[in-house]
Amino acid sequence: MEDYWRTIYFQIIDSLVNNLEKRFSSESLNIAIGIDNFLKLNFNNSTCFIEHYKELLNIDIDAIKCEMKVAKKCLLRLNEENEINIDGLKQVVNRVVYPNLFKLVLLALTIPISSASCERSFSAMRRIKNWLRTSMEQDRITNLSVIYIERSISNEIDSNTILKEFVKNYHKLQL
Repeated sequence: MEDYWRTIYFQIIDSLVNNLEKRFSSESLNIAIGIDNFLKLNFNNSTCFIEHYKELLNIDIDAIKCEMKVAKKCLLRLNEENEINIDGLKQVVNRVVYPNLFKLVLLALTIPISSASCERSFSAMRRIKNWLRTSMEQDRITNLSVIYIERSISNEIDSNTILKEFVKNYHKLQL
């Protein structure tokens, strides 16, 4: 009986590991690790994250390294537990004193770990907007975007079922 449960256990673990490897690319995992280290103000272990976004945000590597060192010393002096936490970061890091660090902290706190779905969503909205141009209102673009972005779900919807439901509910509709 114990061998049976051990076999099942290892099959489940293998399945979980395989699905995690499929779902997360090595690049997104490296960026996630970089974000975690960045929020701890560990420059050496967050270079993957910083390098990935330095051109987009006009970040100077030497400046961010210095800002991280100064902010880390300031946070450790303020915090009795000798830990760096997000609340402390939000209190100390501001746009004027630490401009580069401020940009990256904002990005690190708001970026989804896997931004591919967001990028796909924005390109989908761009295609929808180009196709219909300015002939649509905000509600319509929102609804069409959701349908397009979630097309794996919307493709499974049977249009005949929707039509039957519409006819059943609105059979007295005057056109």
